[in-house]
Amino acid sequence: MKSFFLGACSLLLFGFSAAAQESPINLWNWKLELPSGYKASDWKLSNYQKDRFAKPFFHLDTLDSAIVMEAYPSEGTSKSKYTRNTLREQMQAGSNDVNWTMKEGAVLEADFQVTQMSKGENGKYHRTILFQIDGRTTEKQTEKLGLKKPKSMPMVKIYWQNERLRVTRKVLKDESMVGDDLLLKSSWKETESTIYAKEKVGFEKVHIRIEVKKGKITIQVNEEKPIVFRDLSVSQWYFENYFTVGNYLQSKEAGCHSTVKFYSLVVSHGK
Repeated sequence: MKSFFLGACSLLLFGFSAAAQESPINLWNWKLELPSGYKASDWKLSNYQKDRFAKPFFHLDTLDSAIVMEAYPSEGTSKSKYTRNTLREQMQAGSNDVNWTMKEGAVLEADFQVTQMSKGENGKYHRTILFQIDGRTTEKQTEKLGLKKPKSMPMVKIYWQNERLRVTRKVLKDESMVGDDLLLKSSWKETESTIYAKEKVGFEKVHIRIEVKKGKITIQVNEEKPIVFRDLSVSQWYFENYFTVGNYLQSKEAGCHSTVKFYSLVVSHGK
């Protein structure tokens, strides 16, 4: 099993003094995109505490031993519809071209907490995307489709919404589709059914485990009964995949803001 543990990092990696508290997350295998539009390739994550581009969106809470990800509307070079503050999994540091397949499988576990969320004009909390399983065409698939660059599409999204965790996913419009049609975005749609984790998480610390393997996706929140997807839409997913974690605020309203703390992340691949 190939795995990497995003736990306590060395003081040397993050450039702290011997007396400083260690960061809880090793960012070696992640690529960061900030609301300002800056990405990890533009600066070194190992020096994020001192880098002017990281503040105020991405910083360490030494008292709580957590990485803090802030989000609010910000002008930048990002092409995203909303305010994106996300970490993109990279199995090979610095490369987006090495990813895992459903056959290989993967597991993500995280301890996190939404600590702040603004409310809209309607008096309801705004929402943010915390986790995604993203699909991406392989080099061969991209070439076969006549594309200049790989096409990406989220398979599963997990939102913080109305103080609960909401799960949405892509499903086939027509389950009889086969071959290259499965690689077309037009062949998929977001499920109309809304699935929420049973308990209301609010602003408490939460543990989540997301397991992906051939033909099956399992999402477990705290000690709840797992949410399981096991159907043709899962078994017919032929993209390669990667995890995305962060605070992807789904609003552009004036004054909207969200804060998410990540205490630990563990990602593993293979059977």
